[in-house]
Amino acid sequence: MSEPCPLCKSAATRVEYELTDYRISVCDTCGFEYHDGFGGGETEMFSADYYQVRHREAFQAQFGDFTQDASASVYRHWLEVIEARAPAGRLLDVGAALGTFLKIAESRGWKAEGVEISRFAADFAREKRGLTVFNGDLEGFPAEDGTFDAVTFWDSIEHVTHPLENLNTAVRLLRPGGVLLLTTDNFDCLVADAARLTYRVSAGAVRYALERVFIAPNRSYFSEATLRAILEASGLRIVILEKMEYPIDKIRTNPAERLILKGFYGVARLLHRQAQITVLAEKV
Repeated sequence: MSEPCPLCKSAATRVEYELTDYRISVCDTCGFEYHDGFGGGETEMFSADYYQVRHREAFQAQFGDFTQDASASVYRHWLEVIEARAPAGRLLDVGAALGTFLKIAESRGWKAEGVEISRFAADFAREKRGLTVFNGDLEGFPAEDGTFDAVTFWDSIEHVTHPLENLNTAVRLLRPGGVLLLTTDNFDCLVADAARLTYRVSAGAVRYALERVFIAPNRSYFSEATLRAILEASGLRIVILEKMEYPIDKIRTNPAERLILKGFYGVARLLHRQAQITVLAEKV
C-alpha cells in the first residue's frame, strides 16, 4: 500500500514502479510521482560519499575553484533576472550544498545565507567558504517572517521529505513582493519517457534506465503540471518558467551513454521537452 500523496494529501495513490531498492508511487488525484518510503533527513543519502563519490562529477569543481563549476554562468544569469525585480538584499538558498551559489550571490552584493540538510556539506560551506549555513530542514530554520527578499531552491526541492511544507515556509519567510527561484528535474521529458518505456516493455525486468533517471535521492519527481500546482498552492505567482538540460559534464556517464544523452538533448530541445525546469515566482 502506498503512502498518501505528499503534494495534495490524497490517499488515492498506487505503486507505479518497483525498483531495486526503492519504489515510486503516483497519485491518481493530482498525478504527482514520488519516492514512496523516502528516508531523507540525516541518513547516509547526503553524506560525504554522496558529494565525493556517487555524484563526484556534479560537485568536483566546487571543492576547488568553484567559479569554474559548469553551473556558475547559470547562477549569474538568474541572479541578474532576480535583481531586475528585487535589488540585492537578503537571500536564502535552500539546499546550499557546498556553497557555490551563495558565494556568487555574495560577490554581487547579496547578504546571503543557506539552509542545508547534509552535515558534511553545511560544514564545508561554513569552514571552507566562510558562509552562514544552517544545518537542518527549512521547517526548522530560525528566522522571522517576511525578512528575505529572495529564496532559492537549486536542485533541492526534489530532495526534501515534505516539499509543500518547505515551500509554504519559504513563502512565509519572503517579504511581500519577494521572489522565489526554483530549479528542479522535469519528469515530463524525453529522457524520462524513454526510461519509462524500457521498464514497461520489459514488464519491469529492465530497471537500469529508470533508476538512472528517477534517482533514489529524490523524494519528488515533478512535471510542469505538478510543479505549477505546488507553487500555486503555496501562494506564489509564476513570472517566468523555462526548460533546459542539466549540464552533461556534471553527469556520470560512460562514452556510449554520453553519446546517447547528447542525442536526446538535441531532440528534446526541438520538442521543448528538456529535463529541467527553472521557475521564477513572486509572493502575492
